[in-house]
Amino acid sequence: MAIAYSGGVDSTFLLAMSVDTLGADNVVAMTVQSPLTPPWETAFADDFCRVRGIRYHTVDGSFILDDERIAANPHERCYYCKKKILAAIRRDIPSNNTLLTGTNASDEEDIRPGMRAEEEMGVETPLRKFRFSKEMIREHSRDAAIPGFDRPPAACFASRIPYGEPITAGKVRMIEKAETFLRGLGFAVVRVRLIPPATASLEVAAEDITRACDLRKQISRDLKAIGFTRVSVDLGGYRQGSLNPERASTAKKVATKKEGRK
Repeated sequence: MAIAYSGGVDSTFLLAMSVDTLGADNVVAMTVQSPLTPPWETAFADDFCRVRGIRYHTVDGSFILDDERIAANPHERCYYCKKKILAAIRRDIPSNNTLLTGTNASDEEDIRPGMRAEEEMGVETPLRKFRFSKEMIREHSRDAAIPGFDRPPAACFASRIPYGEPITAGKVRMIEKAETFLRGLGFAVVRVRLIPPATASLEVAAEDITRACDLRKQISRDLKAIGFTRVSVDLGGYRQGSLNPERASTAKKVATKKEGRK
């Protein structure tokens, strides 16, 4: 089988368990490297596979922003992006390989258009099927001594740009440089959200907000040198999908209705 491997906690767990079950000769990890992929995630994926002797193949994903349906950044962006990525992986694996992703039960609590793409393309999502939540995945990964079980949440750089704001290589590069700089300062959980036209809104872990404010002069100077015109610190701290709270609210209502029907 082939695992669509992002280097995140979920796909790392799925990859490790697949290799333990089937043997390294029967599993290949596939990573699509696109302009939207944080380089530290790819670096972790490469290192994890190298140390464990897992077959690892990268796919050139430079085509991602060539698709106007993705670059225009509509609400269904993840659907189009996931379809392109899965199709690229499919082209690079034998036809008899089953393709799996690390989508899990917790993903149903959020708006995830990419799950529809997986369903349409017949991709297997065993962690979702067998009701593995993010918490369970971290717990089992820790018990199995799988590296990275405590890594912070990760997402592509497009998630830093509000829906409807076009995604360009220049904007993505600014965000990547800014987050690389902040990670170098020791902020493990950090998002640099782009507020058009060129304001950087920093989200860090709640316990790091005071430190971010203490370093405000250095952070402001360096991020402006990257190309941002204004720099702010979000006092609410890191929140998944904070650029689109109305969609997060909708996802919560959907989850509540599902629970009520059980």
